[in-house]
This record gives sequence, C-alpha cells and structure tokens, in this order.
Amino acid sequence: MERSGKLDGKTYCFGDYRFIPDRQVLMLDDNPLRLGARALDLLHLLVIHAGEVVGKDQLMSFVWPNTFVHESNLKVNIAALRRALPRTASGLSCIATVSGRGYRFVAPLRVYGGEQPRFSSNPAEAPVRELPNLSEVIGRDDVIADLATRLPERRFLTVVGPAGVGKTTVAIALAKRLLDRYRDGVCFVDLTAIGDPQLVDATIARSLGVGSKWTNMLAGIIEALRDREMLLVLDNCEHVLSTASAIGEHLTSALPGVHILATSREPLRSRSENVYRLSPLQYPDEHDSIDRQNALAFPSVELFVRRAQEACGYQFNDMDAPSVAAICRRLDGIALAIELAASRLPTLEPASLRKLLEQSFEPLRSSSGATPPRHQTLYATLDWSYQLLSIDEARLLRLLSVFSGDFFLSDVIGVADTIGRSIEDIVACTESLATKSLLSVAYAAGVPRYRLLDSTRSFAAERLESSGEAADARSSHARYLLRLFEQAEAEWQWQPRSEWTASYEPRTNDLRKAIDWILGDGGGPEVGVRLTSAAIPLWDELSTVAESRRRVERALRSVDAVSRCDPAVRMKLIASYASGLNFSDHFGPEADAAWVEANRLARDIGNVDYQLRTLWGLGILQSFTGRHRQAIATLERFAKLADRENERPAAAEGERVRLTAVFYCGNARSAYDDLKKLAREHAATAKRSGVARFQMDRFVSIRVALATAAWVAGERSEATAAIQDALGHSLALDHFVSHSNALAQAALPLAIWSGEAETARRHVATLAHNLASRDIAIWRPVCNFYEGAVRSMDGDGDGVDTMQMAVGQLIDNNFLVRVPIYLAMLAEAALRHERIALARDSLSAAFDRAKRQGEYWSQPELQRVRGLLQWLDGDLAGAAETFLLAIETARESGALFFRLRAATALAELLAQTNRHGAAEELLSPVCAEFDDGPPCANVEKARHLLGTLRRQETAQGGDAS
Repeated sequence: MERSGKLDGKTYCFGDYRFIPDRQVLMLDDNPLRLGARALDLLHLLVIHAGEVVGKDQLMSFVWPNTFVHESNLKVNIAALRRALPRTASGLSCIATVSGRGYRFVAPLRVYGGEQPRFSSNPAEAPVRELPNLSEVIGRDDVIADLATRLPERRFLTVVGPAGVGKTTVAIALAKRLLDRYRDGVCFVDLTAIGDPQLVDATIARSLGVGSKWTNMLAGIIEALRDREMLLVLDNCEHVLSTASAIGEHLTSALPGVHILATSREPLRSRSENVYRLSPLQYPDEHDSIDRQNALAFPSVELFVRRAQEACGYQFNDMDAPSVAAICRRLDGIALAIELAASRLPTLEPASLRKLLEQSFEPLRSSSGATPPRHQTLYATLDWSYQLLSIDEARLLRLLSVFSGDFFLSDVIGVADTIGRSIEDIVACTESLATKSLLSVAYAAGVPRYRLLDSTRSFAAERLESSGEAADARSSHARYLLRLFEQAEAEWQWQPRSEWTASYEPRTNDLRKAIDWILGDGGGPEVGVRLTSAAIPLWDELSTVAESRRRVERALRSVDAVSRCDPAVRMKLIASYASGLNFSDHFGPEADAAWVEANRLARDIGNVDYQLRTLWGLGILQSFTGRHRQAIATLERFAKLADRENERPAAAEGERVRLTAVFYCGNARSAYDDLKKLAREHAATAKRSGVARFQMDRFVSIRVALATAAWVAGERSEATAAIQDALGHSLALDHFVSHSNALAQAALPLAIWSGEAETARRHVATLAHNLASRDIAIWRPVCNFYEGAVRSMDGDGDGVDTMQMAVGQLIDNNFLVRVPIYLAMLAEAALRHERIALARDSLSAAFDRAKRQGEYWSQPELQRVRGLLQWLDGDLAGAAETFLLAIETARESGALFFRLRAATALAELLAQTNRHGAAEELLSPVCAEFDDGPPCANVEKARHLLGTLRRQETAQGGDAS
C-alpha cells in the first residue's frame, strides 16, 4: 500500500460502502466484505483516480510489481470487485471498462480524513499499559492454573463464556500470574468502548503506546513489537470478532514472542485460536442439606459472602445458609450477578433478597461509579450481547424463553413454527446462540442439550412480552408439548421405563408452565385438557401424586368449556382423579363414584385397558376401606376380563390384590402359598414393567404382599428376602409410591414384629421423607402410628398418644384396612405403660372393627391381647382359655407367627403357676417350626423361655428323685 504514494489516512465512501485502504478493508454498512488483497489494491488505485481511465499495465504493475502475470489475473480480480460493489443509479457497474485502454471508477465518491498520527518505532518508547485493579479472585484457582499451562504452548487463547461469568477477572488474574514470564510485560487492551471494528488496531496501538512512521497501524504494531516477548490481553472482543480474529492471527504469525489472551462471549474463529469455555461458579444443589460450613465449600457462596463482608461487614451463619445457597442457585453461579446481589445486603436480609430475586432480577443494580455501565445491572450486560444478535437470532432467543429447563434441538424445531424460517436456519441460529454463550450446552451420548441460564431466560422473556410475540410463542410451546406427550403415551406401552422416564422427566417444568398458561390466561381449554390427560402417565411414573390430582381436577373443571371433549380423554381424567383419591387423606363416596364412572366410559368406548385399570382401582379402594369381600368380587370380575383378553401381566396385578384381600379375610397360609407362586411367575418380567398402569411396580407390589403374608405364616427368611427385594427395586426405580407402599405395608410392621426398633426408626424417617417429597397423603397417619410405636418401644409414654391419634385419623379418613391390628398394637402399648382404660377401649374397638370389616387375619393377636388383660385382672383361667383360642385361631388360618406369640404368652402364664411341663409341651412344637432365620425378638423370647422351662423341669425331676 505504500507503493501508491497516496496513503494518507483517507476513507473513500460510495453509497453504503466504505473503503479504508490503510486497513485493507471494504465495508458494507458495518460489515466487512470478503475480498482478496489483490482486488483491494486494484480498488485503491481506481478510487485514487476516480473518474479517470487507469490503464491495464498501470494496474498490473501496481498489484504485481516486478512480476509477469497474464492479463486474465486482472480480469478475474476486476470481476470479483464488480460482484462486491453496487451498481450506479443507471444500473451500471461502479467500475466501467474502457475498451482497449483499461478501467474507470464511475460511482459518486466522498473522501474523508487526512494525515494519520505518527508513532515512534522505538520499543523503548512503548510503555506497557498497567493491568486493571482486581479484587480477590474466588473459585478460579484451578482454571487459572490450567490456563497458565496452556497459554505458553498455544500462544493465542480465548476465554469464552456467558455475560458476567468472570472472563475479564480470570484474564487479568492470569496476566498478573504470568507477568514474570514475559520479558516485556503484559498489555491490557479494553475493546468495550469501540463501536467501529476498524478502530481495533488503533486501540491496540494506543494501549501499547507505540509510534511509527507507518500509516498502516497493524504494520506499525508489528514493527514496534518485533523481537519482543509480551502478553497482549484483548478484552471483550465479541462485538469486533472478525477484526480481532484477523489481527490476532496476523500478530501471532508475525511475532513469535507475542502471546495473545482474548476474552469474548463467543470464539473469535481464528485458525490459531485455542478456546477455553469458562463455566459459572459451582453452587449447592437444590436438594442439598446446607449449613454454613458446607455452603462455603461452594465458590459461588464464598464469593457472595466475601463481597457482602466488604459491603457491610456481613457475618454468614447457619440460619442464612439456605437463603444464600438459593440466591447463588437462582443466579446460576454467574459471578457478576452474585456480586451485585451481595451489594444489596446493607439494606436487605438474605431471606428477603432471595424472595425478591425469585420474582425478578431488578434488585441486581449497582450504584458504584467504579462499575462499568454495561455491568451496572445484570440486564445491561445481557443487553450488550442481545444487541449483537441478528434479527433471526434475537427472535429465536426470545422464543426459547418459553422453556423452563433443558431442551433439545428437536424441541427448538418443534416450537419454532412461529418464526417462519427453515429447519436449517433454526438449527444454524440455535448453534450460533450457543456459540455466543447465550445458550448453555451439555452433551449426553453425543447429543447436545441446551439450557438458558435463569437470568438470560428472564431477560429474553421480557423481550418476548415487549415484542408482542408472547401469546403465539406460548401457544406454540403448549401445542408442541401436546404432540410430544401424546407420542409419550404411545411409547409408554412398549418402551422400557428407565428410557421412557429419562426422555420425558426433564419436561415436567415445561409441562407445568404450559398447562398453567393455557388453562389460565391462554384461553385454550381443549389443548390444556388434552395435554393434562396425556401427561398422566409421567406423573404416575414420577409419583407426583398430589400434583397429578390437582392438575387433573383443574382439567375436569375445564372440560365443560370444551365444545366436544373426546370420551377417551374424559375417561382418562376421571380415572386419574379416582386414582388420586385412592392416595388422598380421606376415602369418601366420591372415590367409588369416580371409579364406577370411569369404568362405564371405558366400557362405552370399548377400552379394555381402562376397564382393567378402573376395576383394579375400585378393588384397591374397597380393600383400603375395609370392604374385603367386595374387593374379592371386583377382582374376580377383573380376572375374567384379563383372561378373556389374554392380559397376563394385568392378571398378575389383579391376583395380587385379590390374594391380599383373601389374606385379610383370615386365610393367611393359603394367601401366602399363592403369593409365593405368583412371585415366582413374575420374578423377572415384572422388573421391566412400567408402573403407571396400576400405580405401583408389579415386582415390588407382589413382594410387599408376599412379605407380610410370609411373616405371619412364620416364613421369616422368605419375608425378609421379599421385603429387601421390594425396597431395593423401588429405590432403584426411584418410584416413591412403590417405595412408600413397601415401607408402610411391610417393612415397618416386620421391623416392629421382629423387635428391631432401630430398623423401624430408620424406616419411619425414610417414609416421612418420602411423604414430604411427594405429598402422598394416604400414608401419613400410618407413618405417625409407627413413629409412636417405636417411641413406645423405647419407653416413651407419649408414643402411645401418638399411636392413638394416628388410629383416630385413619378411622376419620375411612382408611380402615389393618385398623383392627393397629388398635390391638395400641392396646398392648397402653398396657406396657399402665394405661389400662385405654387398652380396654382400644381392644374393644379392635374386635368391633374386625367384625364389621370381616378382617380376621389379626384375630389371634386381638385374642392374645384380651388374654393379657384378663391375666392383669387376675382371671388366670379366662386368660389361659383366651390364649388357647388365639393359638387355635392362628393354627386354623396358618398364622404361625401369631400362634408363636399366643403360645409364648400362655407358656409364661403356665410357668407362673408352676406348670412347667405343660408350658414346655405347649411351646416346644411351635418353636420347632421356626428355622434359624433372621433375628426376631419373639422367636428369641420363645426359645429362651423354652430353655428356661426345660432347665426348671430337669431341676424339678432331680429334686423328685
């Protein structure tokens, strides 16, 4: 460019074009055009002689001095110029051909500028700009150490990350750390204030303080830095990407001793560049139990606390730990947002700040004059990125704010029908937003999964509202989810549960958001009703019992607003509503009515699946409410239908419920034998089944029933193995309903009956946690009852009151199954704590309830406790007779465990009256029926008593002789 002798810092403008020869750039508006250096040299000579004919020889000698080239090279480059340049008002090219002579630039031309400032080329006169001051860097030690290793080897490294994540902080800290490695120091160049990419080289030159006779600033920089060893930090390059990339590429190739560290919200895309993506600071998980000590192990919390201490002397404590953790989580670990939040503590407590931030990010505003304007609010730094987006990118970002959590590329395409762009364009825009750090990306099995940080989502959602696009975007989102979940319903029938839930569980927040909008302000009841119906399997698989019931009830209220509701949709909603009532805290007539109505609809439309589901659900309800004979009859109808339709897996579900009802009716051994056979038949296939069809996992539910029946039948090893399988598999499934059922129905009674107080205490705590996590109201009184039972075992008399209140709650709730044995357990606990009147009342209520419900499985226990009361009253003969009745009742039903307990009580009574031989004769055959299985206090007590009786009998025999 020096060859022209006309390089005096001028800019040539024509139409919307700017040509700056000194920088070898042709701009259309603010966008540089891709043209080769030869073509730009030709343009330069033509604009210098605008309106004049420039000969071919002159052009060729200017561009290719001292080199012979064919004229075709000239023609190729002129053609490239013509394609890039506009046409004149008359439709002609800006470059006219003068036949036989050469070319002429004919477009109207405006020329600006003059002489450029000249800088010294003496390196000694080029002082390095000082690095900005930096507060203590928190949570980035590993990152800085990693970058310190990479930079000397890679030479050109760009730290990339979302707005406010701390890129500049890391770059400055790294530069300070490496200061001694570079003989000529470090130069920090802040590119934030530059609006024109063409000023990048001038800004770098000014920061370096170099001077040169060169009018080409880049050449001057290279000359000034030749033979130097220096680190050049280019901060905030995202708005001057192409220019910064070209300069960085040029400098690293021309200056071996110069290394470049850049920061940007997206890579510079230089061939020599090495990209390091900076992640947000780690923050506590939502489910972590947090206190001061373990909270401070997270860098985000440490940063918040340090900045708050600097702002107002804040002292962090255990009480504030959950709120501070929630603030850092809400802010996604973004350092700038955390620092802005911490600055509010002089006027707000952490709990109050947390509540405000849950509603809006408006509190994140800095009043510090030292804070750069674009960092004075979180939205300002996001707006900086937003303004750099293309129209399509900005529109897609606004649309993506409808997603509440993670989403995939297929989801983006599914909701983007409102944009009116091709799939290829949507994919390109999505990838561009991820590159610009506005979308977070994670990979699972090579598939990208995207997420908007909460702050970015909030910002984009505000832009969506202000653009007037919100209603269309949310409607598109809801309709896409409807298609997705109707597809999920079909896939649930055949896809393995683990794969199915992994695919659809991440959609739960989006599901809530869409349903709330479309059944609220969205005004689309038909889509909302259908979407609720399609989502039922997911809620059931995830055990979100309370949420499912709430949303189904809301959808049912909206059904009347739908002009024509599909009978199948209505049927599914009513069946789900009935199922929710089965897990509620009260069983009233509306539950029966719902099951009957859902079954009628299933029969009307010929839906066999829902005929089975509704009969099964009704049978469960009947058993829960103490109507065991009705339950057996209902399940027999179920079995006939399942057999006719060849529904073998469903038949197993119905048979399990029927056999449980048979057990409650008093046929313990028969039910145990059949349940054992059922468990063998479904030992493997049930493990692969979903749970949504019959509310619980089949493998678990069969073993829960088997465990209780086996224990009562005296098969302790079988019972222990069954409940361990049930608990283990339900935990592996992460299915709270199945796990809670296993705890309440089998694990807890077995622990109490075996005398394992610590095991029972642990099960109570686990069940309480489950109920708090999923609000499964049905088991809350049962959990309270066993909590009281454990406390009573530990000698705490208040445990008896807890048991009494829990049984009263069960009766009030009409959850009557097992109430007779609960009352018997309460009576025995009352006896231990000398509350005789309560023991009598409870036992009387137990006999009355058992008779009304036809629930005789626990009859031997009720009779044994009656015998204990008679013994206490001094009626030894009556007590012995009652114990014998309990033993005989247990023998008839096959309840060996209850027979052992009654026999032990009678043996103790006989031993008290010195009938040791009779006591031994009674107890010996019962003890012989028990193997050396798992520990059991009752078995050990009976064996210890038997040993004592035998020793006494031997001693008496010796005395007699």
